[in-house]
Amino acid sequence: MNIRLPARIGAFACLGVALAMSLLALRDEPKPASPPAPLSTDLPTDPLQAALRSCQLAGQAAGSDPGCLAAWAENRRRFLGAAPPEPVADDAPGKSSDAMEIPTGAISNDRQEQ
Repeated sequence: MNIRLPARIGAFACLGVALAMSLLALRDEPKPASPPAPLSTDLPTDPLQAALRSCQLAGQAAGSDPGCLAAWAENRRRFLGAAPPEPVADDAPGKSSDAMEIPTGAISNDRQEQ
């Protein structure tokens, strides 16, 4: 049996299915798009929201405004929850807080054992 005949039958079947699906899609009436929800013009009852909105409207000048900086800090505190704990400073003089102490004998050297 020649392989071209089943390939042609399969191709025509796929074309027929695609044509039928497109005709079914064109037959349905398009649904009207729902109008966008109206934006609320109510003023926010939360004073923080009012401050954040005024800072948003202030634009780039809000970056140096102490009131906006305080509002943003309060918003971060509300969003993230508690502030991260402050690192505890070591009272020993001359000791670097960046260096990590490793107890002696905690690291074994395999080369010495061989």
